[in-house]
Amino acid sequence: MKPLSVGKIIGLVVLGLLIIFALWLMATYNSFVSFNENAKTAQADIEVQYQRRFDVIPNLVKTAEGIANLEKSVFTSLAEARSKYAGAQPGSDDRIKAMGQFDTSLSRLMVIVENYPVLKSSESFLKLQDSIEGTENRISVARQNYNAVVNQLNKKIQYFPSNFVARIFGFGERTRFEVLEPAAKTAPKVEFDFK
Repeated sequence: MKPLSVGKIIGLVVLGLLIIFALWLMATYNSFVSFNENAKTAQADIEVQYQRRFDVIPNLVKTAEGIANLEKSVFTSLAEARSKYAGAQPGSDDRIKAMGQFDTSLSRLMVIVENYPVLKSSESFLKLQDSIEGTENRISVARQNYNAVVNQLNKKIQYFPSNFVARIFGFGERTRFEVLEPAAKTAPKVEFDFK
């Protein structure tokens, strides 16, 4: 058997390195695709819960309006936030901001409702309120899941050397769900006067 020439050895080493690089590139690209699809799925889970919330809120508002004369500004704010949400692209910063505005308006509605004992004694209102609380819990879990998936994707995009692959193939960071409204960062104070 004839020994391999230096040129052939160098050629095989280069070929081996190219194959290793191609496999790494393919694995890195596929991991970006996987993370991105997981983020889309988590976003869709949030959208489902938001739709559930949007389906319940109008019934809650109608019940509250029928029982008590509540502030119209809260209802207007809820409607505006829902319109902004519906007009924004799924997963976009505008949609996330619209949900923040909706959350703030919903919190204001709940604080106002606390001042109306008639509402708190209405069975239909209490059922709707329980439904909203359950939905809020589901939204919280869905947001946490989304943020965990987005965190993995964003870290992978920033890591060296995968950041080059992300840039080449156009993978960008996604926005996390965070408390955007300053008023939503602190719990509202509710005082009861039992005089």
